Amino acid sequence: MTLRELYSLSKKMLSGASDSPGTEALLVLSAVTGLTKERILLSFEEQIEDEFSKRVLDLVQLRHDGFPLQYITKKCHFYGLELCIEQGVFIPRIETEVLVDLVLELIEREKLKTIVDIGTGSGAIAVAVALNSNCEVYATDINEKALLLAQKNAQRLGAKINFLKGAFLEPVRPFIDKIDLIVSNPPYVSTNATLSKDVLEEPLDALFAGEDGLDFYRQFFKEISLLENKHVVMEFSPEQRDWMEKLSFFGKVSFFHDQFGKIRFFHLKIK
Repeated sequence: MTLRELYSLSKKMLSGASDSPGTEALLVLSAVTGLTKERILLSFEEQIEDEFSKRVLDLVQLRHDGFPLQYITKKCHFYGLELCIEQGVFIPRIETEVLVDLVLELIEREKLKTIVDIGTGSGAIAVAVALNSNCEVYATDINEKALLLAQKNAQRLGAKINFLKGAFLEPVRPFIDKIDLIVSNPPYVSTNATLSKDVLEEPLDALFAGEDGLDFYRQFFKEISLLENKHVVMEFSPEQRDWMEKLSFFGKVSFFHDQFGKIRFFHLKIK
């Protein structure tokens, strides 16, 4: 089978299951063969060994059945960076790039020196902030696999980050006074929500947070006494804004839209 034939078959299999079957077919081919997309297009008439063809078609079938493309290619893109990603680690979303913008603007405006990214996952937020600021960056997670992957991404991209295992503020308690800003894209999906099959392939504890999706925030703000004079920037679901408005009890709270016009982020300056 030639690359052209394998590409055509892969594209056909993904038609109806993907908005970009041609692009996704090329990405799967690239992941298996190790060739760039450009090289594949220039080598369409080359013969492909049966083992490669079978591997490509098996993965294309997985994608057709709803398995995330990022887990197949083991790559994802965030804030202009190519990150490694693995099954069992949350896939960063494009909306969260705005969260990074907000954090970087705040760091510059308030001259902040030290931040912590809670629930870092692949390390996307922490790496983007570390590479675009002079802050000392800490990143935490309860998922050992996520921490190892985040460390790999940081090392590969040259980001200096201190990684710690643990939940909420527990890992940074010993030096909480030096932390200026806490950022997080936490789990905030209701357990009653209906999600697509590809999303449900991701770690459920990185998605769901109780019946109303607010369990993380409730637990986090129980430790408000540790956060005096600190900045908190987090992502949330637009329908949770009413609950987030209550944070004004602790200090000044501001809301921000994502790229699609939805209220999705808050900044709280705690009194």
